[in-house]
Amino acid sequence: MHAFWKHWAAGWKVIALWSASGAVSGAGIAIMEQSVLELGQAFAGAATNIDDGSAVFFNPAAMSATHGGLLTGAGYVIDPSVRFHDQGSRLSPALGGVPLAGNDGGNGGVTTLVPNLYYVQQLSEQFVFGLGVNSPFGVHSDYDPAWQGRYQAIESLIDTVNVNPSLAFRINDTVSFGAGINVQYFHAKLTNALDFGSVCLQALGPSGCAQVGLLPQQADGHLKVEGDSVGVGYNLGLLFSPASTTRLGISYRSGINQNLSGDADFSVPERARFLSREGRFVDTKVRSPVPLPDSVLFGFHHQIDEDWTLTGSALWTHWSRIESLTLKFSSPMGVSSQPQEWRDTWRGAVGLSYRLTVPAVLRAGLAYDQSPIPGAALRSPRIPDSDRIWLTAGVTYQPFESVTLHGAYAHLFFQDAPIRHGGTTGDQLIGTFSTHIDIIGLQMDWRF
Repeated sequence: MHAFWKHWAAGWKVIALWSASGAVSGAGIAIMEQSVLELGQAFAGAATNIDDGSAVFFNPAAMSATHGGLLTGAGYVIDPSVRFHDQGSRLSPALGGVPLAGNDGGNGGVTTLVPNLYYVQQLSEQFVFGLGVNSPFGVHSDYDPAWQGRYQAIESLIDTVNVNPSLAFRINDTVSFGAGINVQYFHAKLTNALDFGSVCLQALGPSGCAQVGLLPQQADGHLKVEGDSVGVGYNLGLLFSPASTTRLGISYRSGINQNLSGDADFSVPERARFLSREGRFVDTKVRSPVPLPDSVLFGFHHQIDEDWTLTGSALWTHWSRIESLTLKFSSPMGVSSQPQEWRDTWRGAVGLSYRLTVPAVLRAGLAYDQSPIPGAALRSPRIPDSDRIWLTAGVTYQPFESVTLHGAYAHLFFQDAPIRHGGTTGDQLIGTFSTHIDIIGLQMDWRF
C-alpha cells in the first residue's frame, strides 16, 4: 500500500505540474492556498465558504449548501524572496571562533506552482459527498552550496499530497455537520554540507588533526537525507445559519503522525575517510518521526446589504507537537536530534467583498499570522519563519451560469527574523533573514 501511494503521488505531481509543492506561505510549514476565492479575502471566510469546493478542506459541513455537482480546480504561483544578512557568523570558540567562509546564499526561496482539486456531489436532500486532493503542508528552500550556512542547510524540501473524502449531513435548515478522512503522503529531502575539519578537531584534537592536515572549513563533505511516509487523519465541521444573511462555522483538522523511512547518503572527502572506519558517515537507512499539528478554525459570514459582505476567521494551530527534528540512523551514527520547541499559533483575518455587477464580485482581505518559532536560537535556515501580515485582493467573474472564474493576488510582509543558530559541527549562523512572498491564484468552478 505504501508503494501504491508513493507512485500515485508521483503521478499526481506530473499531471498537475507539481514541480515542488513546498513553497510555504502559512505559518510553520502550512500551506493555506486551498481556494483562490478565499485567497482574495485572506481566507477570512474559509470556515463559512459555501461557494466553491474548498469546503471539503476548510469545513466539510459547508458542502451541505451544494445542489447538484461542483468541480473546483485551482493553481497558485508562490514566489518567495528569502535573503540572509550576516552579522558575525563563526565557528564556536572551541574550534577557533573564525568567521564562517562563504556567500550570503542568494535567494533561498523557490518559486513554486501549487494545485488543488475538489469534487462535490449532492446525494440527497440531506447528504452531500466531497473529495479533495491538495497539499496542506510543505516547504522548499535552496541556498547556494557555498554559502555561510551550508553546514546547517542547503536544500530543504517537504511535499505532501492529501486525499480527503468527506460527507456533509444537513440536520435542518439551520445546522449542518460534516466529516472527512485524510490519507496523506509525506515526502522530505534535506541536504547540507559537513565540515570534516571540525569533526576531526572534535574527535582527535588540534594536534591529531594537524598530523593529517584537516582544518575547519577546508574539508567539506555532504549529507542528503530523503524519506517518505503515509499517515491518516480526519476533519470535522459544523455550520450554523441563524439567518439568511449570517453564517457561523467551526472546523477541526486532526494531527497526523508521519513516520518517515528513507536513506541517508554521505559524501566524505578522501583525506577524511578515516573518520568513517567505525561505521560513521557511511550510507545507511534512516527514520524520522514527524508529528503534524491539529488545528481549529472559527469563522463568520455576514451579508451587510445586497452588495457588501463581511467575513472573519481565527485559526489556532497546535504547532507545539513539533518538539525536535530527530533522525534515527541504522548505523553507528545512532540518533541525531535538534530541538525545535515550536509554539502554538493564532491567525486572524478579516475580509470584505463588493458585488460590482450580477456576474462580478471584488474582494479584499487582511490577516495577521503568527510564527511558531520561539526565537533566534531555535530559528533554522531550513525554515526561517517569522510573523507576517497578509494583504490580498481578488475578483470573481461568472461568464456562464455553470462556470465561475476567480483570480487573486496576495503579498505577505514578514517581520525581519534574527537567527543565532548552532549547528552540529560547532558552526554558529548569526544574522537576520528578510522575507516577502507574492502569490497569484487562478480558479474555475464548474457546476453541473
